[in-house]
Amino acid sequence: MELDYTYGVARIRALESSLFDDDTITALLQCQNYDECMNFLRDKGWGDGSMEQSPDEMLREEKEKTWQILKELVEDHDAIEILSMKDEFHNLKAAIKQVCTADETKDLFYTHCRLEPEYLKNCIRQGEYNLLPDDMQEAAKEATETLLKTGSGQLCDVIIDKATLQAMKKAGEKSENGLIKKYADSQVMIADIKIAVRCAATGKDSQFAEKCLVSCHGISVAELASAVDSGIEGVCSYLESVGFADAVAALKKSKSVFECWCDNWIIEDIKPEKYNSFSVGPIVAYVIARENEIKTVKIILSGKLNGFDNEFIRERVRVMYA
Repeated sequence: MELDYTYGVARIRALESSLFDDDTITALLQCQNYDECMNFLRDKGWGDGSMEQSPDEMLREEKEKTWQILKELVEDHDAIEILSMKDEFHNLKAAIKQVCTADETKDLFYTHCRLEPEYLKNCIRQGEYNLLPDDMQEAAKEATETLLKTGSGQLCDVIIDKATLQAMKKAGEKSENGLIKKYADSQVMIADIKIAVRCAATGKDSQFAEKCLVSCHGISVAELASAVDSGIEGVCSYLESVGFADAVAALKKSKSVFECWCDNWIIEDIKPEKYNSFSVGPIVAYVIARENEIKTVKIILSGKLNGFDNEFIRERVRVMYA
């Protein structure tokens, strides 16, 4: 039976008032330059208030603040494991590549994950895949052996990315919370659509696509993979036939608009949690909203820093949860 999160939700309701809404994002976008944007964010309480703090440091701090709140409000990690899965598997991927290529690049790993980077790397070095979580073991072994044999980072990515989606799907299926079930399936579905688009755009065939896709509600993996053989037009035709004409319209505008549609679809899907007061759902929704907010701020800062005009940046700005 799902726990009562009345206290946690009450605190989240207070924190939601500080989330950026669409008007705040527009105000940030209208700042004249990068420095003005950074001052705007500092005034909103982002970062440590230091003028010397870099944007990456500021965004990393905001992410860590969010995860600290999550740890304080939810003691049962299994209840919210789906939120960290992408980052956990990202760290696994980074560990495999560092071990197999002797790459020692710093700052590749997320710090809020349960498995420490050195632990992951030691498991890979020693071939002790059985010491990894069940949903990582087979993928870690296959990805490591594939990278060592072929030198292909892309094939390594395909293996780990599919394992990530499978783990998310499994977490959704076993969860007692309706939002987590819906979020897991939505994540898999959106990922499948993006994979099919990417495969079609890069000339991959249906056999390659099938190796990447994971079954979910809303679309047929077999039909989506088959559509890849007809290129972007084939994928678009299939998406239109199953009710995703808005995704096709976004894709026809630009890749950036399509990526926005993908993220916005998830945010719109979780907004009903604002009216739920007793489950872990609103807490999960808040974390998703914060991740989306941080991602959007990063896009704006990057655009300002590189001198892009507001219209170019606006095309990439996500819809807010608040």
